[in-house]
Amino acid sequence: MIYKNNKLTFHNFNLGSIAKKYKTPIYCYSINKIQENINNLKNEFKKINPLICYAVKANSNLAILKEIKKNNLGADVVSVGELMKALKAGINPKKIVFSGVGKVSQEIEYAINKNILLINAESKNEILEIERIAKKKKKVVNVGIR
Repeated sequence: MIYKNNKLTFHNFNLGSIAKKYKTPIYCYSINKIQENINNLKNEFKKINPLICYAVKANSNLAILKEIKKNNLGADVVSVGELMKALKAGINPKKIVFSGVGKVSQEIEYAINKNILLINAESKNEILEIERIAKKKKKVVNVGIR
């Protein structure tokens, strides 16, 4: 954002006019800046080509998540709602990591049903619950230990 002719602008848009038209609060995002950040991150790690997972809790805006998907990134989610949103955006389930404390059985089961890449477990009890549900579903589940 910069001031141009004493008016606050964002990518050459007058924010005062946008606020008048759409009311406040309003959120403005720069797809160009998001793309630039993604490219910088990919370039810095291109030798090892890791799976880069966007933390959905940082911003769950569907348009941003679709941009994440378009750039072939994964998602790190901490709730079933974030998982559902990442899937709605089209992010490949095999690129989704489910972290977060206090996951309940229904959330774990949902994640297992969606065949996501990994569930990060926070406790021995959570590992046992993942194992119980996976056995019931006859599925193999990747588990990370935090």
